[in-house]
Amino acid sequence: MSERPGDSLKTRLFAYGFVSSLAGNLVSPFLPVFIFELAGKSFLATSISSQLPAAITAAMSLVWARISDSTGKRKAFIVLSAGTGVVASAALSFASSIEQVVAIQSLGAFTGSAGGSAFSALIAEKFRNGRGEFLGKYNAAGVLGAFLGSLASGPLYSTIGFRNLLRLNAALNVIPLLLVLELREENKDSKPRARDIVRIPRVPRRFWRLYAARLLMTLPGAISGGILGIYFLKYLKGSPELWSLVVSITVLAGLSSVHYGKLADKLSTRQMFTLAGLGWAVLYAGYFLSPNPLVFALFFIVPVWPLFWVSYSKALMDISDETERATFYAFEGVLSTIYGSTIGMAAGYLADVTSPRLLFLASSTAALASTLAVRLLLPEDTGALRTGEP
Repeated sequence: MSERPGDSLKTRLFAYGFVSSLAGNLVSPFLPVFIFELAGKSFLATSISSQLPAAITAAMSLVWARISDSTGKRKAFIVLSAGTGVVASAALSFASSIEQVVAIQSLGAFTGSAGGSAFSALIAEKFRNGRGEFLGKYNAAGVLGAFLGSLASGPLYSTIGFRNLLRLNAALNVIPLLLVLELREENKDSKPRARDIVRIPRVPRRFWRLYAARLLMTLPGAISGGILGIYFLKYLKGSPELWSLVVSITVLAGLSSVHYGKLADKLSTRQMFTLAGLGWAVLYAGYFLSPNPLVFALFFIVPVWPLFWVSYSKALMDISDETERATFYAFEGVLSTIYGSTIGMAAGYLADVTSPRLLFLASSTAALASTLAVRLLLPEDTGALRTGEP
């Protein structure tokens, strides 16, 4: 008998999201600073150090996704990715140079990239109705875990140091690994063929309009999202404890994803993206104008990202019904990585030769321009993106 969403499966998925986010947010507020210092306090070097692992992740995720789709299996790839994360986090805690950071993250990317698309495909297959509401609740479970992790990260950073935080992260990530191992494996015996692995996935035509809008909407974050923690701690001179508190409040505000998820089932993608774009325009202008950490924090805690991401995930999941899910998600990831890497490296160079503060002004301007462009690009009603109309 197949396992139905709403029973133990849903509970395990919520627990998976909660613990993964808890562990991840113990280190994420200070990981950019750790890399920034090992990179000699260069924004460009910091940006470049993340691009090689990202490129490997993008390329390999497509390969893993093709194998997942051709075999019909999901669990094995999620397990491989989770196990790699445990090992890579522990190894990173011993890195003493930017070269070692790049080497560890690049090696981990080969197998660590196996699970992302398979996990998205698993959720899409298990939850075909009320997806917006489920995504909102799943994200809320992650938000609760991320809140606790972020809240604890500052005091732990000051007392035990970042390297021990990485080791704690590795230990906690064993729990999601065990949760995935409890999932019932798919009863499929198909073997991947070489031609299936290298074949480009079939991409529905309506994806391209949605994805173009996605690129426009994420441009502000691609420009200056990577410097937020560094700017707060190194330029505004905020304390680690205050930064972790700000991040934790911001994460908790992400519980708005429950409401946003229900809203995504009612409003058009165009309307949701418009709200997000206007919100980002205000946020990045606020970052630019902030004279101290407290003012910066007041803008930082506004939950704009969940508004965008729930609506985009909902629209993308609807489109995935028309094609091979894991491969489709991986293909989207490859395109996004190329885009983010290009913008991120250019922004790192500009931060070094001008000022990181100017990136916030550029992001605010980009948010306004992107919002106007998206309103022209996407249809007014929900039907075109939901029913398959070109």
